Parts: sequence; structure tokens; C-alpha cells
Amino acid sequence: MKSVHNILEAEAREGTAALAHRRAQLEEQSRQLESFRYSVSHGLLAPLRAISGFAQILSRRHRVALDEEGRHFLDNILDASAHMGRLIEDLLTYSRLGESEIILKSVALSEVLNPVIRNLEPRAKELGVRMEVAADFPNVLGDRTLLSQIFSNLLDNAITYRRCDLPGVVTLSWKEDGIKVVVSVSDNGIGIDPANFDRIFETFQRLHTQEQYPGTGMGLAIVLTATRLQHGAVRVESTLGTGSTFHITLEGAPSIAPNAPAARV
Repeated sequence: MKSVHNILEAEAREGTAALAHRRAQLEEQSRQLESFRYSVSHGLLAPLRAISGFAQILSRRHRVALDEEGRHFLDNILDASAHMGRLIEDLLTYSRLGESEIILKSVALSEVLNPVIRNLEPRAKELGVRMEVAADFPNVLGDRTLLSQIFSNLLDNAITYRRCDLPGVVTLSWKEDGIKVVVSVSDNGIGIDPANFDRIFETFQRLHTQEQYPGTGMGLAIVLTATRLQHGAVRVESTLGTGSTFHITLEGAPSIAPNAPAARV
């Protein structure tokens, strides 16, 4: 019995040591992420804002004094600095995903989707894209902020990657799949080559130039990470020239009462 007791004590000590080591690793990763964000915020955003600010002053005060080539160069500076600002903000958003404890609870999808759609409607109308939204979205087990990031990026992409030869249509629908809920964002846009299905979810991966379709290459990476943090899954169906559909599978939460305990991740 004594030897068994000693073995159990040794295993307990090893388990405690492993937990302490893992905790130390996580703390170091957290410090590195914080250092990274500080470097990005202060080392990149501050000088970028200065460049953008002075370029805007030049444009307001001295644009008429420049020749056509000078105005072209100035516009390039303004466009590039705006793009870099969006890229840095997306990078910071991506770095924050999963940093803090994520509490999964019953969330009414309609309460997440309605403000996202309202924010995107003006741009959709400007680009001639019609949005068709299903009714009576169910509750899911998730995080409100992460869900908003997922569908903001998917709907924005669906509006952006439209075809020029026909009016754009973006459809937001859902269906039940057993105890899960599948929310789908479909469009009739340019589509994606199946060979690139994995690539599009990687950071900084773009299939088109900024002149063709503006973007930072971070949107779908954010979608994938935010979905996985909620124990969900992402699947894409697409054919070049006919459009794409992104399916987000989440845990359904029809039986969770408003005051029920939340699940911690």
C-alpha cells in the first residue's frame, strides 16, 4: 500500500508541476501578446496617423497648387495610409481573440445580426447590393462580441466581392441541424476557386489586388478563430463566377433560460 501511495503522490506532484508549467507558458504568451500590441499601437499607429494627418492637411490647403501628377501621388498616400490603418486595426482585433475568458451563453441571433445589417445597409445600397434576411433567428450558445465579428466580416465580404455585370444579392438564412444551428451567408458574386478554400482563412491572404477589391486579408481569419472559440465550425461552398456560401455551425440554445449559468471556455 505504501508504494501505491508513493506512486499516487508522485503523480500528483507531476500533475501540479505540469499545470504550473502550462500556466507559466500562458502567462508568457500573454506578456508577448501585450508587448506585440503595444509595439503595433505605438510603433506603427502613431507615425501612420502623423503621415495621414499631414497628407490630409496638404490635400485641404494645397491641392489646387499641385499638378495632376502631384495630386495623384497625394491621393496614393491617403489611400495607402487608410488601408494600413484598417490592416493594423484588424491585426489588433485578431490578436485579442481568445485572450480573455470567453463566456458562452444563450444569445438571440437577431439581436446580434440586426445592428450588423443596419451598419452595412448604406454601403450595400451604394454598391447596388440587395440584402435578403430570414426571419425568426434562433438562440445559440455563444459570445455576442465574437458573433458580431463573424457576421460583420462575412456580410461585408459578400457585399464587397460582387460581380459588376449583375445586381448583387446577399442572403442570410439559417436552419437547424439536430441540436446545432447553421447560419449561412450567400451571395451571387465572383466566387472562389475550391483550390483556395483553405488559403482564404489564413492571415493576410488575399486573392485579388486592392484595386480590384479592397480588404486586409484578415476578415476570414477572424471568422475562423472566433467560430472555433465558440466550439463552432466554418464551411464554404463556392463556384467561380456564380457566388459563395459560408456556413457557420453553432451550438443551439433553445432550452437555456435567460438567467441560466453560462458555460466558460
